[in-house]
Amino acid sequence: MILKRIAKFLLLAICWMPVAGGADQDLVVSSTGTITPVVELYTSEGCSSCPPADRFLAELGTHIGPDFHAVPLAFHVDYWNRLGWPDPFSKKQYTDRQRWIAHVNRQSSIYTPELVVSGQETRNGAQIYDRIRKHNATPANVSIHLQVERNEPHRLHAEITFDNASGSTAEGHVAIYENGIIREIRGGENRGATLHHEFLVRYWSQPHMVNIGQSSTLIELDVEADWEISNLGLAVVTIDPKTGATLQAVRTSLNSLY
Repeated sequence: MILKRIAKFLLLAICWMPVAGGADQDLVVSSTGTITPVVELYTSEGCSSCPPADRFLAELGTHIGPDFHAVPLAFHVDYWNRLGWPDPFSKKQYTDRQRWIAHVNRQSSIYTPELVVSGQETRNGAQIYDRIRKHNATPANVSIHLQVERNEPHRLHAEITFDNASGSTAEGHVAIYENGIIREIRGGENRGATLHHEFLVRYWSQPHMVNIGQSSTLIELDVEADWEISNLGLAVVTIDPKTGATLQAVRTSLNSLY
């Protein structure tokens, strides 16, 4: 029986809640038996060096399939906003995450574009593909099962089941990302350029502690009016809270719900 009382939250204030059961769902996806790493890009519309990295992430996404699996996510940071073009997709939360990753990697500074594979700074494109393949060949100690249904036109209901056999508490996050965004830039270093965004993070949740063993979590999220519903995807990520390494991740397009 699902908890009798479920608070309704906007995505900007997502809530994680334990559940004890669930109803039939419209969309079901489970993680693979090996690790699906998260590939994070830290980028900005105000950075002239970033469009090639944006294209790299988009190209990476075209190679994902049963034998090559990863979760690409593009985080737009806010520290370029004062330099001529305020990026409407940027958030201080994403800059803070990049700073945390820099701390884990013992970096002296943060920069864009930066690519991170399973918590590790990675500057070489070929190395990114190699690291993904190595993770894909490594058995996962965490599994994720995701069930999503659409309750109302702009409200999603998701139940996430974790099975954590890693031996320690993991950290879980939910991401909502959007593909196919095209933007005309009218200021800053990219003035006059047309930028294409894929896997752009619209929302990154606060951490949820995933205990050892099996546990389930229920979330409700409202899709905001300016998001293109047919281009949205949902990702669930578990990481090592000390190193940022991906323990397991799964993603799915949401367009089948609409």
